[in-house]
Amino acid sequence: MNQQVQSSPSKSIKPLIGMLLLIMTGEGIFFLPFVMVRIFRSTILDLFQLSNFQLGTAFSIYGVTAMLSYFFGGLLADRYAPRRLISIALIMTAVGGIVMSYYPSFQVICLVYGFWGITTILLFWAALIRATRQWGDTDAQGKAFGFLDGGEDW
Repeated sequence: MNQQVQSSPSKSIKPLIGMLLLIMTGEGIFFLPFVMVRIFRSTILDLFQLSNFQLGTAFSIYGVTAMLSYFFGGLLADRYAPRRLISIALIMTAVGGIVMSYYPSFQVICLVYGFWGITTILLFWAALIRATRQWGDTDAQGKAFGFLDGGEDW
């Protein structure tokens, strides 16, 4: 008696939906700090009455806080569930976007960019890597990170 067990469609598509969500969050979290400015640079400079130097200063603050956050992000990702860290990071990054919607001063913009350095790197980045590693198990790491990297360039 040779019976083949068919897996249900929901079980075969669930991991793909999980990877799609990881790809979307990996792209989406950087929309506020980077993509908006890349697309609407002149509008943002005019709207917030910033010079290129001031915007560069905000990006520098982001870079310094992000660099420092890399050292501790892995420790957080090892201690807490990636799903929880990713959710918190997305919500907190959105809170920074809400603050930006009130046309803050240059000093507040610098604080928000520093805050984004913490939310996108300390809370999010290592959790994304851990979630991707878990998605791929031990036998599909290359496929998991290939999907993540390829999906972000999509």
